[in-house]
Amino acid sequence: MTILHISDSHLFADAEQTLLGVNTRESFEAVLDNVTRQGVEPDLIVMTGDISQDYSAKSYQYFAERISQLNKPVFSLAGNHDELSFLKQYLCHDNLFLNKQVITEHWQVLLLNTHSKGQVYGVVTADELTWLETCLQDNPELPTVVFMHHHPIPIDSLWLDKIGVKNAQSVTDILQAYPQVKLCGFGHVHQTIDVQVDNIRYLSVPSTCVQFLPQSDEFSASEERPGYRVYHCNRDGHIEVETHRVSDYSPTVNLAISGY
Repeated sequence: MTILHISDSHLFADAEQTLLGVNTRESFEAVLDNVTRQGVEPDLIVMTGDISQDYSAKSYQYFAERISQLNKPVFSLAGNHDELSFLKQYLCHDNLFLNKQVITEHWQVLLLNTHSKGQVYGVVTADELTWLETCLQDNPELPTVVFMHHHPIPIDSLWLDKIGVKNAQSVTDILQAYPQVKLCGFGHVHQTIDVQVDNIRYLSVPSTCVQFLPQSDEFSASEERPGYRVYHCNRDGHIEVETHRVSDYSPTVNLAISGY
């Protein structure tokens, strides 16, 4: 099973609108074009949130129309910038899904909701934690990949670590208790994190638009290029990870802006 992981597109209704100087629609197009040129053929695509920047219906319509052109099943999670009603309206038909669990012959994929209405940080509710543990208890023989928007581990970036999953310990306690969990993928941090904790590899994915400067105490953007990750989940339970950056697209980032 091959998974394409994308995140944090921050799209606008206006195709010309920019975020920190970057046209987020252009950068999103560049990422998807790169996926096609690289010959990536995923069995499923996971978008881990912050699809929209302006909460507009048109931003979700555009995302749905463009991602559908890849002709692959797409599973989406909400980020802190997302409007849940529009996810349900535009990303839950045809090849677009909001399912929280995907089971194949050899793998289980779980999509954990960390969205907390009106908050930048994430929270995993008690019901969601119960659901997570139940899925793991019910399928002990299936190697498992867990996706979420917010980061459940510290990433050595002071300002970002204040807005991760507030009850992260509750999440990681469950994940670490089940040896079949092989990978935890997340977005939100706009940079690549790769940390091994016991049996689990914690991986963040580049944003499809603006990147953040790693190990920063305060908000800091970076001139790193947008990208995505590909996970090849083998039948033996091992995962091969590819990280792709869009080499032929150089966004002009306004590094003087101190937030958005």
